[in-house]
Order: sequence, then structure tokens, then C-alpha cells
Amino acid sequence: MSVLELRDVSKHFGGLQVVNGLSFSVERGEILSLIGPNGAGKTTVLNLLTGIYAPSSGEMRYNGVLLNDLPMHEITRLGIARTFQNLRLFLNMTVIENVMSAAYARTHANWLQILLRTPGFRAEDAAIRRRAEKKLAFFGERLVGYRHFQPAYSLSYANRRRLEIARA
Repeated sequence: MSVLELRDVSKHFGGLQVVNGLSFSVERGEILSLIGPNGAGKTTVLNLLTGIYAPSSGEMRYNGVLLNDLPMHEITRLGIARTFQNLRLFLNMTVIENVMSAAYARTHANWLQILLRTPGFRAEDAAIRRRAEKKLAFFGERLVGYRHFQPAYSLSYANRRRLEIARA
């Protein structure tokens, strides 16, 4: 079964056809590139996959789950995330806090458990921190160790991009 599958997906805005009958599938471990000139619809496809736009027609599935009418937050919970051309970091938060912030969309704790810092919440928070450290470790020395507790604004542009990828 494909991890991601688009079947005959189209998107139009009024009379403008932006994406027309796009079909592809991505298998686990496969890397797919979406390339084309300006105005070809690449960003629109990403916006469709992340729930910013709904397709005008066709089907989009992630691990068999139909994405077409899911709200953005549910698509995020499934594990689909993206970065943007312009950086969107929390500059006054630390590197590790930025990465951890993305995981809070998929937590099980409610606001009261978080406020009271219950044992269940603390265990979940520790697991989120471990996953964040693992994601940062992917980038080697550039984002590990002492840099975890630096504010994001202190990073170079290249490391800010790496941080944004780790957070996604």
C-alpha cells in the first residue's frame, strides 16, 4: 500500500485551473520531487496535501486515510507537515522548544493535565523531548548539544532552515 496517493486531483479557483488531474503515489522509503516553473501549481499541491485547500475533484490518501475533507489540524495529527519558503520559527524560544512545539499538536494530554503537570503529562513531555533530540541529532554537530538551549534567533540562516525541517 502506498504511503501517499493522489488520484486525478484537480484544483481550480473560479475559472483558473491550477492543478489538473494530478496522479502519483509514494511508497514507504521513496523520495519524490515536485518540480516545475513558477506558477505550475507546486505550492498549490502542498497546500492541498496539508489541508489549506480542498481539492475540486479527485482523491488524496495518506496511509489509506482520505484527506480530502479533513481539517488541517487532523492532517497534522496524521503526520503530514511542511515548511514554508519564508522561515516561521519561534525566534525567542530555544532550538529544542521549537522542535517540541510541533509535537504538541499530537499529544494526548488536555489543558488541565498540562496545567497541573500530572505524571502522565510529564511522561509524554519527556518522550516529546527525546524525539526532538533525535530529530536534531539528524543534523549532526550543527544543531546538537549546547545549541539545543540557544534561542532560535541566534542561529545562522542555514541552521534556522535545518531547525524548521527538524520541527516539521
